[in-house]
Amino acid sequence: MELGISGRVAIVTGASKGLGRATARVLAAEGVAVLLSARGRGPLDETVAELRSAGGDVEGVAADALDPASAERLRDAALARWGRVDIVVNNAGGGPDGNDHVSRYSAGMWVDVFRLNVITAMELTMACMPDMVGRGWGRVVNVSSTAGRDPDVRFGSYGAAKAALLHATRTTALAYARDGVLVNAVLPGLTRTEGVVAGYEEAAAATNRTPEEIERRMMERQPIAMGRTGRPEEVAAAIAFLCSEQAAWMTGVLLNVDGGTIKTLP
Repeated sequence: MELGISGRVAIVTGASKGLGRATARVLAAEGVAVLLSARGRGPLDETVAELRSAGGDVEGVAADALDPASAERLRDAALARWGRVDIVVNNAGGGPDGNDHVSRYSAGMWVDVFRLNVITAMELTMACMPDMVGRGWGRVVNVSSTAGRDPDVRFGSYGAAKAALLHATRTTALAYARDGVLVNAVLPGLTRTEGVVAGYEEAAAATNRTPEEIERRMMERQPIAMGRTGRPEEVAAAIAFLCSEQAAWMTGVLLNVDGGTIKTLP
């Protein structure tokens, strides 16, 4: 399918690994110029080099999404390099370090996780919104999680923040639909990113199990209808579609990309 976005300019956060890197790969392959952002300079430089070697028009900016100045910095870098911003993929996010069981609630932890998953996405979106509105075309894709729709006591602050991101997605979609800026979200299920695999290995070491056993136990706790975990490129393909001309009548959509993990109606 022709996505019709060659020549567009995208900003992708959390782009040095996992879903962000997979998304940057797909967009660059479609002819989109991509500004990649991540905290770690080394992995970010490696990803930029990989995409450039494949012919991609890409730039990397090391930035911490939690820095209030980072949103304008990323926008300004894209404008300086390409003169426009058409697409924003808010992938930076995550849960707290350590146990996120709701019984371990602390106000500080919940505020930090909310800021990382919701406020940073809104800051970058709104920093780029005037340019997109001015051109009458824009795409914003927020990366949420099945945890935002399917409550789990193990993911207290993370699930609550991802649920708030879904609400923010729909609110922003309604606000800018007539301006040609479409705002959607994807809800990935359990996906074999580097972070997830590292989590398996850490849990396996702590419990004297194998990573495979840990993954199996995770799937037993939250069964996946397709019987397997996802691949980053499968989520990235859905994100790229929402960025495309083919999704021109889709806004405020909360798209499950989870192999059938969520079984309830919206």
